[in-house]
Amino acid sequence: MKDNQDNIDLAVAHWGEHVNGGGDRVAWELSRVFDKSPLYVGWKDKSIEPDDVVTEQLINGHLNEWALKRGGVARMVSHLLGWQKADPLRDYDVLVTSGNEPLFYVPPTEQVWVAYVHHTNRRQSDQIASVADGKIGTLKLGFYYLLRLAFDHNTHKPDLFLANSEQVKRRMIRYWGIPERKIKVVYPPVDTDDYSPQDAETENYYLTLSRLDWHKGIDNIIKAFNGLEGTNLIIAGDGPERDSLESIAEENIEFKGYVSESEKKRLLAGAKGFVFNGQDEDFGISPVEALAAGTPLFGVREGMTQYQVINGKNGYTFDRDETGQNIRNVIQEFECKSVKWDDSEIESFAERFSVESFHNRMHDAVKHAINKADVTPEWYKGLENASTGDK
Repeated sequence: MKDNQDNIDLAVAHWGEHVNGGGDRVAWELSRVFDKSPLYVGWKDKSIEPDDVVTEQLINGHLNEWALKRGGVARMVSHLLGWQKADPLRDYDVLVTSGNEPLFYVPPTEQVWVAYVHHTNRRQSDQIASVADGKIGTLKLGFYYLLRLAFDHNTHKPDLFLANSEQVKRRMIRYWGIPERKIKVVYPPVDTDDYSPQDAETENYYLTLSRLDWHKGIDNIIKAFNGLEGTNLIIAGDGPERDSLESIAEENIEFKGYVSESEKKRLLAGAKGFVFNGQDEDFGISPVEALAAGTPLFGVREGMTQYQVINGKNGYTFDRDETGQNIRNVIQEFECKSVKWDDSEIESFAERFSVESFHNRMHDAVKHAINKADVTPEWYKGLENASTGDK
């Protein structure tokens, strides 16, 4: 197969548009990377699609659509059945997929397949201890075991896997048994050019921005700032934990709820620092957005977050604890010592996670996969290139 990407027939396929989350944004950006290629999605949600993106729903039929909307086990089964054959994908030379559900796909022999992976079914892998407790914990463990049996054999068919961070690459090797040589790291695209230290003057507040869910550790951030004299915390974002979080927050903490993109830019640039406490984060886009705005980052020493912070230069890391004291300690240290890098140096550090970098790495990855997947016999190449009449 030729390695000139301008001459190949390529399609992009994403597991499904559901929450306008990081995975969806990666898929939409993939459609821009390969701008002449169609984008198929398991489930289509036109209401969250960008204006410049056109998608085609892959899993159809009344029963499947009911299952996709219902969620849970019904959605899992619909994806399992819908992706295996996936007729619209089979005629393309190259397929680039986004998410785990497309791994059920069974490709034609010579089709080149590059699979971008956002996570490793975390409830069945690295987070299994935290979600299998309680009265029905044993039942959950049995259910997760069956899910692994149903899924694990699918993790060997692509020619090349792309992990969104070194942490996810490690999990893919450990939990899925994928050889390291078959995995490259391509960081998700962050619109770093959309953020700037010039978006606002620095004010006297710290910021955290995320979905207000249990695994984001917002409660411990609140505990750190409760009673911390002379400091204010703004919490942007919404989610199921909001009411309980508001009930424990003191007067120096303000909840903004969901904020517009323009307000988000202003808040990021205006903050003295950005606090992030997500549990063993796969990548973490909002911390990178804060860095792109020239704002120091205070991040938990876990997952990818620990590598987004260069201690003392663009922020500080802290160990997770349930009291919030470790977060408080680094905030107080920052108040005394600040950080070595100025806002322009912090902004420059974020460029390694930019959209441009994502585009370049994706093109390189597809070219690599095409070359590695070539099954043309060497003797045929010799004859094909020889002059007429040669043997």
